[in-house]
Amino acid sequence: MGRFQYGVCEWSVRARGKELCKLAADLKLDCIQLGAGEEIFAGRGLGSGNMLEEYLAASEKYGVKIESLSPQFVDQYSFTMPKNISEEQIAVELVNKTIELCTVLGCHYFLLPILCKNDICDGQSFHKAVEYIKRFSDKAGGKGIETYLELNQNASQIHDLLDAVDDPAVKIFFDSQNLYAHNGTSMARHFSELAEFIGGIHLKDGAGSVLSGSLLGEGTSGFFKTAQAIINSDYSGSLIIENVYGKPTVCCMGSEKELLAKDVETLHRVFD
Repeated sequence: MGRFQYGVCEWSVRARGKELCKLAADLKLDCIQLGAGEEIFAGRGLGSGNMLEEYLAASEKYGVKIESLSPQFVDQYSFTMPKNISEEQIAVELVNKTIELCTVLGCHYFLLPILCKNDICDGQSFHKAVEYIKRFSDKAGGKGIETYLELNQNASQIHDLLDAVDDPAVKIFFDSQNLYAHNGTSMARHFSELAEFIGGIHLKDGAGSVLSGSLLGEGTSGFFKTAQAIINSDYSGSLIIENVYGKPTVCCMGSEKELLAKDVETLHRVFD
């Protein structure tokens, strides 16, 4: 196995289950990252036993690893700044269910977004986030699963958060565009400032504040500089594409498979 493993997020394309695993295998990707949303409470998506069985069978058949899960829509609720107890309960239940699904699918970590409505904006939300991150990481750690955080915080704020959480199984999931789109941060410098704490990486690109709206290297987020910072670091692990190929800015340029294939080719050209 090489230094890097290449993958794609489930929400980048419309394919699901066997179709997604086959797509990844056809493009010689190593892994996929799946999302768990509200649909799991209604027995749909990863809340369906049939879909779980389909993913497990297809993962084995096509040799594509299910890298991790994310409670993808937890950022639409909040456990850091809840407006009501019901909202907080939905967010917490979604994360807890995601951790349980990780054990079924054999994932060694789950991705926890601390973003949008679930962001950290003041002392109260900071302490609430620390409380819940500790609770979630304890639950996950008891099952042999690590917790990776995705944050729109600067390096100093992230250091403070990790110091407060104080758990070596809690790491950072770096995103190559989010903070640039949010406030113009240099993503190459941001990566270098956090490299020792990074457990996983999302790669995407876009112009200005538009997330995931450009193929890798064709946006304004400094993709190639970020890639060089990754290469120059000691990081080894997964590089997971998070471009969304249904975005109006790219969907007219080809099919989802064709667009994903272009980004995969860029990964090989840059990182191999």
